[in-house]
Amino acid sequence: MEYKKTTLPQDTYLRAEKQVFAGIYGRLFARYIAKHAEGYASILALAVTRALFSHPSKDESSQLFIEQNDNQIAREIMALKDDTLIRRILTDTMVIKTVFQHKQGGCRTDDVYGHIEKLKKLGIYLEGSHPPTPNSFVRMASRFFTETPLRPSIPPLST
Repeated sequence: MEYKKTTLPQDTYLRAEKQVFAGIYGRLFARYIAKHAEGYASILALAVTRALFSHPSKDESSQLFIEQNDNQIAREIMALKDDTLIRRILTDTMVIKTVFQHKQGGCRTDDVYGHIEKLKKLGIYLEGSHPPTPNSFVRMASRFFTETPLRPSIPPLST
């Protein structure tokens, strides 16, 4: 019997990574809106999520927000050290991303490992004994996304 190793298509990986990105953003937004105005909470959640994923902001207003709120963004990232759910999904995402980039580009560049190194430097990376398989990661990303609250729950009115 011949064993043929299959890999998932690139768009499947990218969709799963986007689900994790959106899930982290949604969870952070739900936290921040309880403490801040909606607009600020949204921009802060996006800035923190982009920083975690090493996605630079391309527009001028986002860059200005990051410059003006750099300390707040750093505090919010440090606060994630207590959130093992976000840390686990983010770590697994970066591990899969690194493996995928390595397979796509070979060993030509060391920056494919930069995502993991950044998470380690931030204290966010979670060591694990079993890295996710591509298929398990896709399922985990989908589940994480679907379980993300769209908004924080509103307490019922007292009557």
